[in-house]
Amino acid sequence: MTQQIHGNNGIIAEVGLTNRALRGEMRPYEYGALGHYRVNHRCALVNTQAANSRLFEIRNTHATNLIIPTRLVIQWLQTAAHTAAIEDSLDVFKVTGFSAVDTVNVVTPVASIMRASMAAAPGAAALRGVTVAGAAAGMTGGTLTKDGGSVGQLPQWLLAAPPTGSTVVAMYAENFLDPVNGAHPFVFAQNEGLIVENRALLGAAAGSSVYIDFAWAEAVAY
Repeated sequence: MTQQIHGNNGIIAEVGLTNRALRGEMRPYEYGALGHYRVNHRCALVNTQAANSRLFEIRNTHATNLIIPTRLVIQWLQTAAHTAAIEDSLDVFKVTGFSAVDTVNVVTPVASIMRASMAAAPGAAALRGVTVAGAAAGMTGGTLTKDGGSVGQLPQWLLAAPPTGSTVVAMYAENFLDPVNGAHPFVFAQNEGLIVENRALLGAAAGSSVYIDFAWAEAVAY
């Protein structure tokens, strides 16, 4: 016996004509009176860039609202010769006990809302990036605890003599694709967030540009 189940406003779910598969659609996270946001940051890695130096961070400041990362794309382009060839990586860490963002060598990237009716950007997110020209020590002055291991990595083999006869290709990594496959996303409560940092100490000569594209949703429950 065929049954029709009426949902919201009497809408009937449809199936395909051949295989009778249920037709569905991906939906954004429910944001209620809050919103979805996006921000970009560009910075340089410079001479003697310190190991574990922070380049970008986001902290949830709100007592009850949640931050759900939906996109984190990192691109890394070598722009100058290095003292010696070296293997390095840009690492993403979830952080807790994040009671204060960094205050030294920082800029505050400006975020955009994805719909005019949403709450003003950046919602409850405190955003910081290292100064565009770079700082060997990275950002400092914050209070946070990193998880024991990174949740994302972008490796790079930095050259002592980068090519000049062809285009230098940026390394690329995209994080937080898991929810597309039905996996549970990261969800940041108050004083939680993430950081992007440089892993290895660079030499007396170094030069790279780093491009970070980050998007998130803010919700009261998930």
